[in-house]
Amino acid sequence: MQRKSRKTSSLLILGTLIFAGIIFILFSYYQSWLNVKFEQQVMENYTAYIESEGAQFSGAVVDIQDTLETLAALIPANNPNWDADTLNPMLADLTMRNTHFEIHSLTLSEAGLDEAQQNQLIQSGTLITAIENHPSGKAYFQVLAPLMRQNQLEAVLQAQVDITQLLHKSQSDRVSAPLNSWIILPEGSFIYTTSPSTSDYSNFYALLEGNHNPEATQTQIRNCLLTQTSGTFRVQTRKEGTLYVSLTPLDFNDWTLVNFIHANEASESSQMILLFTMRIGLFLILITAGIAYLFYALLNHQRRQINLEQRRYAFLSRFSDTLIFEYDVLKDTLELTSNAEKILPIKARSFTHVKKNHGLSLYIHAEDFYKLEEAFKTVHRFQEFGTVQLRIKTRDESYHWFTCQFQAVYERFHRDPVMIIGKLNDIQEQKYRERQLIEKSNYDGLTSVLNKKAAELQISEELGEGMSGCLFMIDLDDFKVINDELGHFIGDQVLTAIGVLLRTCFRQSDLIGRIGGDEFVVFLRSTDQGVIHQKVTQIMQTLPQLLHRQKINAVVTLSIGAALSRPSDTYPDLFSRADQAMYYAKQLGKNQFYLYSDSEDETS
Repeated sequence: MQRKSRKTSSLLILGTLIFAGIIFILFSYYQSWLNVKFEQQVMENYTAYIESEGAQFSGAVVDIQDTLETLAALIPANNPNWDADTLNPMLADLTMRNTHFEIHSLTLSEAGLDEAQQNQLIQSGTLITAIENHPSGKAYFQVLAPLMRQNQLEAVLQAQVDITQLLHKSQSDRVSAPLNSWIILPEGSFIYTTSPSTSDYSNFYALLEGNHNPEATQTQIRNCLLTQTSGTFRVQTRKEGTLYVSLTPLDFNDWTLVNFIHANEASESSQMILLFTMRIGLFLILITAGIAYLFYALLNHQRRQINLEQRRYAFLSRFSDTLIFEYDVLKDTLELTSNAEKILPIKARSFTHVKKNHGLSLYIHAEDFYKLEEAFKTVHRFQEFGTVQLRIKTRDESYHWFTCQFQAVYERFHRDPVMIIGKLNDIQEQKYRERQLIEKSNYDGLTSVLNKKAAELQISEELGEGMSGCLFMIDLDDFKVINDELGHFIGDQVLTAIGVLLRTCFRQSDLIGRIGGDEFVVFLRSTDQGVIHQKVTQIMQTLPQLLHRQKINAVVTLSIGAALSRPSDTYPDLFSRADQAMYYAKQLGKNQFYLYSDSEDETS
């Protein structure tokens, strides 16, 4: 016995080591896969960031161009005798709130434009100059617009744009700021940098080649610049280590915006996730080993518990209305407790060939029998309980709702359950109360018709299922007068009478709802105009009789609008047309009916 125990322990240790080796190999593959996915996700995010920055940067420049063009058109029209001295104070007031550009007027000599630039300015409407780096450390470019007098270029409107401020504005939504940002030309030379001191290179291609980046990466970046497309690439630098380089074209002067971002943050996140996963894996290995040692003892303990549980069920059945059952899977037999004969229409408490010949089909509702079979199939070893609701025939030959709660019992050498033990509880009263609550929540307490939410939902479902019909919109005329002169008690009696009226005139299958204080809707499952007019006539004729019969001393009239449904209608579409028809009936003098026609869509 001791030798057998040692052999079992050795096999268990060997199996645990093999399992640990497999987990280690899987983690290695997982690390490679995780790094690839992180790299892809990071590049996509950085590309999206720089595209957003480029779009905001270009959009801001377009706004400046539009502003200058508008001013260039308005100034000559409103002030034919303008000059630079009078314009500049006004322009300063207009642009005082802008942090990244200022507008001035310049004479042609002050602007310093050659003839080609003047012609380009006149033809294009605006001109964007090259970037100028000032000794103060700031960088500017100018947006120019022509000021014309008698079709001749007299002066120039100049917006001097602080590129650092403009770029900072476009990057304000980033999670973390870039290490450096360049604006470069297609040949790779940079014309602007946010941090001149951090770069030892004056050309983008020289940076790539000088740090021995792969030729494939350099080719991809060159293609990106030449085709004016966006992208993110991983590059190596001696000074900063591994960086992500993001590029996006700007919409003018062949400029391209370039961001440099540290790659360490994404790599650290990947390593942290992998380390956490490995710790979880080690924990699972230890748990698996522990479970393996305890598994045999648990099976023996479970076997001993079966007899004890059976005795408990037999004892409890004597003092409870709960039905206890025991289904032997191997023998295909079912045993019920002694109180079953008091609840179910059975003569014996034992059934054979339950699964083979469907021995319970006489007592379980046909729609629920297979639910029970499926529930038994899906129960597994470590599931505490399985539950299913089904209808079972009782001694009065009616079906009651029962909840069936069960548990499977396993033996050591059987893969499938050998026994299913459970209980049946009658929940018919609970189902009845639930149904009452649902119905109560759907109906208006005063008129006993559907409330607004329920009416809208049920009519929407009818339309969604392709049901055609007619929607009536019914409004009580001058209902406020009734409330004010006769009191709210009489008003409530009138509303209750309208509910009775509509339930009397329409079929039980038609949907009737109260959607406001004195507004009702009815969805008639018919589009026959003869039937529709017949219903309206019946309502108008029955209303006075009903008020007289219920001794309601009030003059009540109704304005009724109706609209026929269309194949693509939603509830709001159909309701809108019926509502329009009702208001038209009001305009006709109240106590009228109007049916919406398709020709009104053409005139509206």
